[in-house]
Amino acid sequence: MAAVGLRCNLPAMEAQALRAEIERFDPGIPIEKAWTPPAAWYTSRDVAELERRAVFARTWQAVARVAEVAEPGAYVSGCLAGEPWLVVRGTDGELRAFHNTCRHKGREVVQGRGKADSLVCGYHAWTYDLRGRLTSAPRTAGIEDFERAEMSLPPLQIECWGPWVFVNADPRAAPLRSLVPELDARLAATRWDELVYAGSRSWTIDCNWKVVVDNYLDGGYHIPHMHPTLDAQIDMRTYRTEVFGEFSIQSSASAKAPDGRLDFDSDARMGSGALYAWIHPNFMLNRYGPCLDSNHVIPLGPGRCRVEYEFFFAPEAGAGGARFVEASMEQSDVTQREDVAICESVQVGLGSSSYDRGRYAPRVETGEHHFHGLLARDLRCELDRG
Repeated sequence: MAAVGLRCNLPAMEAQALRAEIERFDPGIPIEKAWTPPAAWYTSRDVAELERRAVFARTWQAVARVAEVAEPGAYVSGCLAGEPWLVVRGTDGELRAFHNTCRHKGREVVQGRGKADSLVCGYHAWTYDLRGRLTSAPRTAGIEDFERAEMSLPPLQIECWGPWVFVNADPRAAPLRSLVPELDARLAATRWDELVYAGSRSWTIDCNWKVVVDNYLDGGYHIPHMHPTLDAQIDMRTYRTEVFGEFSIQSSASAKAPDGRLDFDSDARMGSGALYAWIHPNFMLNRYGPCLDSNHVIPLGPGRCRVEYEFFFAPEAGAGGARFVEASMEQSDVTQREDVAICESVQVGLGSSSYDRGRYAPRVETGEHHFHGLLARDLRCELDRG
């Protein structure tokens, strides 16, 4: 799950004008009276750049599966909020994360993923050990006041949760697990630690990343209208949203009556029901029956994003084994294609001169309103930092 960095190099708008646009959404107004954030939050490069600093550089981001860096020397690298990152398993078994920027000229020390005894920059062969310490800097004789210890790779916060490795560029950020205790307990009760990775999908969508999150968090509002096969699998009368500090949980019981819109047994896939969890700002988990899907929404610009899907299943994977896994992933693709169409159309509408802000449906869109409040908090804090 290598996150792509987001940089906006156009001239920034006046700080006062940017603050005024951010403050047009007031998180203190109750949902019944609130207006949604203005369209500029979804179309402006200035807002996207502010989000890079305020949101993605200060939150926990999933960057790999733990299994990908299980062996000593295994590493994975990528770019997050404009910050190149590197995760590596040391010979001591410890998992570490670093800013993946050589201290010499700034090139990425390593690229992609692999296995190595040391981390060697491909530019001038500056070499770091698996603890990030500079061990070799060829042809640097004559440099004055060169303190090798000061040239180590700066660390990133790192934490494993579930099957994933998360990193955070903010050294003051609270541990991830401390932010999601109720969700951790709910997932543990489903024995999610026994699930096995089965595959992944990647979707590039022509919309702002927040459009995807908004769509996910609308309390099932769009499901009966846009997802006929998903609607046939769950009981919308039981759909509810629970809001917590840095996350929310949507849940629904499964549908029990046969439905002609389906050509498969939904009971085997959905079990007793579904749990849809969102962690601020851009990570989602869908737990149902013997299945778990993860969705990581990665901004690629103001009007473009990528959604990385990963699929996990119980070892028995239902009565049909491999065919069940394949069919379940195919059904997820159906829903995702429908969501792509929704989100890309919303992005077109957000660019209309006739649209500025909308209203919430108070009984269902509480998760979306909660997300906007957290986002407003982050953006305002960054503006206050100057």
